Amino acid sequence: MNIDDYLQRAWTLQEELLHIVNLEIRTVKSQRNVHATIHKLPVELLLYVFRLALPPPEGGHDYIRSRAALLRVCTYWTTMINDAPSLWTVVTSMCGSHHLALTLGELGRTCPLHIHCNFLSDAEFAPILGQISPHIHRWETANIVMPETEEGRQHLSSPAARLRRMYLSAPHGTESGAGANAQPFNIFNGSADWLEEVRIALTGVPWDSPILRGLRSLCLQWCKPIRASDIICILNDSPDLRTLILEETEITADMRADPSKAANMTKLQVICLTAELEGIREVFNGFKAPNCETFSLYLETAEAHDIEGFLHTSLASFFPFVRRIMLQSPKTVLDKSTQDDLYIKSGYGTENKHIVPFSLRSAQTPTHVITAFLRQVLGEDQASDLDVRLIIGRDWGTEGRFILNQVSSCCNVVDLWLGADFTVGGFDTENTLRALAEPTVLPHLQHLIIAGNGWDGDELRAILQKRYSQRNECTPQLRIRLIGRGVNATYNFVKRLEEVPMIEEAFWYQGSSHVDSEDR
Repeated sequence: MNIDDYLQRAWTLQEELLHIVNLEIRTVKSQRNVHATIHKLPVELLLYVFRLALPPPEGGHDYIRSRAALLRVCTYWTTMINDAPSLWTVVTSMCGSHHLALTLGELGRTCPLHIHCNFLSDAEFAPILGQISPHIHRWETANIVMPETEEGRQHLSSPAARLRRMYLSAPHGTESGAGANAQPFNIFNGSADWLEEVRIALTGVPWDSPILRGLRSLCLQWCKPIRASDIICILNDSPDLRTLILEETEITADMRADPSKAANMTKLQVICLTAELEGIREVFNGFKAPNCETFSLYLETAEAHDIEGFLHTSLASFFPFVRRIMLQSPKTVLDKSTQDDLYIKSGYGTENKHIVPFSLRSAQTPTHVITAFLRQVLGEDQASDLDVRLIIGRDWGTEGRFILNQVSSCCNVVDLWLGADFTVGGFDTENTLRALAEPTVLPHLQHLIIAGNGWDGDELRAILQKRYSQRNECTPQLRIRLIGRGVNATYNFVKRLEEVPMIEEAFWYQGSSHVDSEDR
């Protein structure tokens, strides 16, 4: 026997021994897993625990990732999960043949399906849609992004008897869906009796389709134009509607709604609209939402007198809700931004930080229109109860001083932000800042933020010294925060600011570092 044969036999023997050892280790682990406490539960109860631990199947990819983690725990769990059709109900555009076989097989024919498919081309959607469309009667969630083609529409033309949630969109960058000449897509042949939540983007369906009736949630984003009368019909036929979102969808004013005959939407809680004034006005005249909890409205460019009339008439039914939110919230924000938009946000301090209960944004609206709206909503007798943050992005000649006076006449400005973020641009609010030299301007001010690059440290200190030259027991102490790089400002600048009477705290953030009273 030569050396090569000897080495080959030694290598083969080593491989056989390693295989035997691995088998023994697997056997020991299997026996240990079998005796684990959780495996003493009946299979039905253990599967129930899995369903509770997994994310909701309508979440799509999150559900599949979490289930994959369970499959990797042990062989016993893998076998059990593969034999449980109720855990194979999610289909995505990335599913392989093994996944589709378990999901669409005979064993799971009674289980609902949750479809989450994002197709960017015809070649992507044809194979999968061809396999899942015969099971459309099992669909409970349909989250589909696909090009607007005749083949795709044919795959989705059958009734969806069990469907509850639908999101339909063309791929981002598609322009045909938003055009006035785009053909509406009569998805599921208009038959989905259990459908409750509808979200449509970059495409359109016939606005009189039965699938838009009896809803709990409706969201239209960048869709083909819709008439105000169609929206009112949807509201009238959806008395349980809780969420209404119309974003960048043109609303055609084709009716003169009678406010006295407005639909009373007692369950409608979330209203978010972004559109031209004329269409929005007719929609608001056609319904009432006395139990609204979240209200967001962005009025695109319109004449000042038209916006003023809308705020004081069409929104009048929402005044009690707006007043309640503004008076109950810890702080309301009034923002005169660098885009000339006026922005009112209220309801900060709620449990969900991402939800602002009241938001009103109006493009290029004169300040006096918004301040008049505030006075009408709040009432002069309640003005002193509302503490607000006022944000002024830049100066408009003398308008900055006018904003300070007008807002403080109906609200208590306790928090003032002047300038843009330092990453956006330079400080351009000097005229408004100089107005603070007068102690009578914003007498309730407690927190001042100076943001942007180029503010003058010497001028700021002189303004504050003049404002607080005489101590007043009724004047609250001021906390000041500086953002960006200023001129005439060194590391000793923060200490010099805190030497000014009534300055409680100073903080300077330059971008890569910060300076406060402890970093001297």
